[in-house]
Amino acid sequence: MLARGLARVYSFADNRAIVPEMLAREGAARVQRLGIWRNPFYAVRSAEPATIPRDGYELVEGRVRDVATVRGRTYINFGDDWKSDFTLSLASKVRRPFDREGYSLESLKGLTIRARGWIKSYNGLMIELTHPEQIEIIDP
Repeated sequence: MLARGLARVYSFADNRAIVPEMLAREGAARVQRLGIWRNPFYAVRSAEPATIPRDGYELVEGRVRDVATVRGRTYINFGDDWKSDFTLSLASKVRRPFDREGYSLESLKGLTIRARGWIKSYNGLMIELTHPEQIEIIDP
């Protein structure tokens, strides 16, 4: 289904074994504009808040402006105003899998990344991360 563009990858923190292979198949279908990737409803959204629907499962892409940890929660910010711009958020316990795999969230600053997840509205639009596979680094 992924290779034919008939689905998006939706992964879970407790079931990550083949997510990289699934992302590769989805990516190839997206580049070829197969299936759902021809429909603007499924487009990868810019991290500009005006382009992101207020709810739903979305793929959002943009350049990381800053990464900050406040009271144990890590925020990956895509704009200068964290109260209104798009943000990724993760709890301290969720950060452990990132750290175990040598995934430095602070190193994302300045990189273009794609994130996937459910959009929430909390001090701007946000995706709550639960596992590393929700982020794809676009920059080399």
